[in-house]
Amino acid sequence: MEFTIPNEIKPPILFYYRLTNFYQNHRRYVKSLDTNQLKGDAQSASQINSGDCEPLKLDPVTKKPYYPCGLIANSIFNDTFDNLTALNPSSGTAKTYNMTQNGISWSSEADLYGKTKYTADQVVPPPNWHDKYPDGYTDERGLPNLHTDEAFQVWMRTAGLPTFSKLAMRNDHDAMPAGTYRVKIWDSMLHFYYYGNAAG
Repeated sequence: MEFTIPNEIKPPILFYYRLTNFYQNHRRYVKSLDTNQLKGDAQSASQINSGDCEPLKLDPVTKKPYYPCGLIANSIFNDTFDNLTALNPSSGTAKTYNMTQNGISWSSEADLYGKTKYTADQVVPPPNWHDKYPDGYTDERGLPNLHTDEAFQVWMRTAGLPTFSKLAMRNDHDAMPAGTYRVKIWDSMLHFYYYGNAAG
């Protein structure tokens, strides 16, 4: 996607994605998580099964808990954005405008999430995380560290309206010169597990 800005923009530069007609405020969606699991506790299959992660509690084949369980985690926005490329800089050659995911979540949100005490053989990824973990969780790759995954933390802060924007990247130091920019987007499609009206 290409876009043009007519004047230089001073930092901070914030890059958002926007979703429409996605009801993160549905009561069954909002409660579909396990706070103890998110804090890092290795909740057993029976604990998850008796908890609030309906309908995504246990893998139907292995009977192992999903990590992280629940509808919110499973439906995480998973498009990927490249850094911006300035197509007509004063130097004459394309130049990258770098952005980062560091600092996109609220400073207090990391306290809600901990590095998990699960081992790779105790849990399985949620269904919609299959492309990211095609072989499941392995000892070599390890499990996701939700304490440092700011994109996950931003997604888990559910929106109150069906049209909403969430911060994806930022640059707090460099001005963005006027010009035309290109951003590459890998469209992973936003899938979610549909259970009755659980997700809207």
